[in-house]
Amino acid sequence: MKNLKKYKIHRNSVTLIFLLFLFLSACIKPYTPKIESNEASKMVVSGRITNQIGFQAIKISKSIPLDESHYIPVSNCKGSIWDENGKEFPLVETDPGVYQFEVKDGDIQIGLSYAIQIITPDGEELRSEPDTMTTVAPIETPNYVIDSIYNGAYNYFTPGLQFQIDINGNENTSPYYLFEIDATYEHHAKFAREWYYDYIDEWHYRAGVFHIYPPDSSLFYCWTTQRVPEIFTLSTENLAENKFTNFPLQFVPFNRPYLTYGYSMMVRQIGLSRKAYEYWENMRLNNNQNGELYAKQPVDTQGNIKNLTNPEKEVLGYFGASIISEMRIFIDPMPTNPNPFCGPVKLEQGFREIGKENYPAFLMNNPLGDYLMTWLPDPCVNCASYSGSTTKPDFWPY
Repeated sequence: MKNLKKYKIHRNSVTLIFLLFLFLSACIKPYTPKIESNEASKMVVSGRITNQIGFQAIKISKSIPLDESHYIPVSNCKGSIWDENGKEFPLVETDPGVYQFEVKDGDIQIGLSYAIQIITPDGEELRSEPDTMTTVAPIETPNYVIDSIYNGAYNYFTPGLQFQIDINGNENTSPYYLFEIDATYEHHAKFAREWYYDYIDEWHYRAGVFHIYPPDSSLFYCWTTQRVPEIFTLSTENLAENKFTNFPLQFVPFNRPYLTYGYSMMVRQIGLSRKAYEYWENMRLNNNQNGELYAKQPVDTQGNIKNLTNPEKEVLGYFGASIISEMRIFIDPMPTNPNPFCGPVKLEQGFREIGKENYPAFLMNNPLGDYLMTWLPDPCVNCASYSGSTTKPDFWPY
């Protein structure tokens, strides 16, 4: 082994290097790309036609600049979905930017191509390229293993459940897969609503402490259902068989309240055409971990929809035709260590520390039932303060 030569750096050299680093750091300015308004605001068409009987929906909106996050629906559009034999599925706007259409038994045929046509409020015609309805293998029951993910920024491993699924297709089913997951979990407030500080008379600004008995637990139990934001795509095209074992899906960490009181996943296995797979694979590379699908939409992402009236105007999104195979699973409550949402505040200077915007301000009580000078912010007594509903889902088993 070669001897390593040791170098000694003079103190003045260290000082010069440090000053040079500060100078260069001062010269570095954050770069924010300037995007013209017509480039940052494009039509976005999101949705597909599937084999599921009932009402389905297409969303039409505008894309937004990278530094914004609100949703801009486009209303008053007219349009229809057509199959290659001329069967029409008219679009009807039910909410701003949401257009429903009905699929009845026998309407969908595997092997047919489907396309969408939209007339915008400005009279522009948008039309997709036809997408072929491909079948997909029956979904297998997802499973999970206890695993952890590494956070390089903090050099920390986060333990949790890694969900995964097997693929068992054949030569007659699509080798291109998209997985969508709707997750539901139960979560609780930490305290019932019992003692609270509030105004007695808003005209004279007299205030007092009031008591609810029996304690109000109507906001103690909540359930949240949300679409998992990650995009999961898989191609078995280059494998010996249309099969795959333990394809990784969602990772659910133990430091969040998802698993504490039970957890449910609705997993949809969606068969794609090759062009649809290429689109969703690009979307996966661009959008995973970034929240809503078009929250920070790259301006150069495009799908199979064109503006026929003004071809120079790009349209974002992909209209597809897919057979869906789905399954719901439940995970029993598990011991977790979630980061707390509730942070009681000890009132060292009395009720003056509580802003009027927080009235009624609920208070902690002691084992004897008297109130303490400790304020319970809304997340402590209202499980719906950050997400969810107090209405228990019909499918919830616990």
